[in-house]
Amino acid sequence: MTAKQRKPAKGGERLAPPRTPLRRRTEKVSGVIAREIVADVRGKPPLTMLPSEAAMLDKYQVGRASLREALRILEVHGIIAIRPGPGGGPMVVPVDSMHFARMSALYLHVNGATYREVLDARLTVEPVMARLAAQREDRDALKALDEYTSLDEPADEAEYLIQSGGFHALLSSLSGNRVLDLEAHSLIDLYADRIEGTVFPPETRAGILHDHRKIAAAVMSGNGPRAEKLMREHMQQYLMRTAEQNSGILDEVVQWR
Repeated sequence: MTAKQRKPAKGGERLAPPRTPLRRRTEKVSGVIAREIVADVRGKPPLTMLPSEAAMLDKYQVGRASLREALRILEVHGIIAIRPGPGGGPMVVPVDSMHFARMSALYLHVNGATYREVLDARLTVEPVMARLAAQREDRDALKALDEYTSLDEPADEAEYLIQSGGFHALLSSLSGNRVLDLEAHSLIDLYADRIEGTVFPPETRAGILHDHRKIAAAVMSGNGPRAEKLMREHMQQYLMRTAEQNSGILDEVVQWR
């Protein structure tokens, strides 16, 4: 039946036009092979070597060019690394939030997102992560947090930046939710790549580390609401200080490096 022959529905309503079937995207062979390699290596420990090129050509039944392109895709995304020299070849590498952040930065840059929006996202996510960490009550994780916040205040600026940033990174890894952990770490990486080290004069550092210890104490005591509240207040102050000293940077579009 053609469009002209179609009869109106009861009550005079027009029938919806026939739907056009969705076209399946034609995927390159290298993309298919990359996905199969990921399925084969998922769960393997870092530094595990992949099979030889000859073995993979035989297993995946593809040409050398497609296999190498597939490996290049995985290398760019930080799933494998290519070890040079005799005995080298592709190997599994640890999951690194920096690779995820770099991929995110590309999309954020094209979309025109700013560093202010990145910091706003951290203001939303990190208090929730603090609450989840407190509710989880993982003894080993809480021990690591206790040890970290028991460190003396560093006199060296570089050491301070490492210790201060490390607190946020550590706390963001304690939620028990791998999706949130990766997202939170990538936001920290995006922010630190451009802004970290340009804010907070020495006279503010003792107060910041004191806030960290209060947040950690709430997490270690299992007080989720208090941990969330303290982290939100801490991040609001963080945003305020950054806006006062680096408003120009905050309004920059996220760079893809």
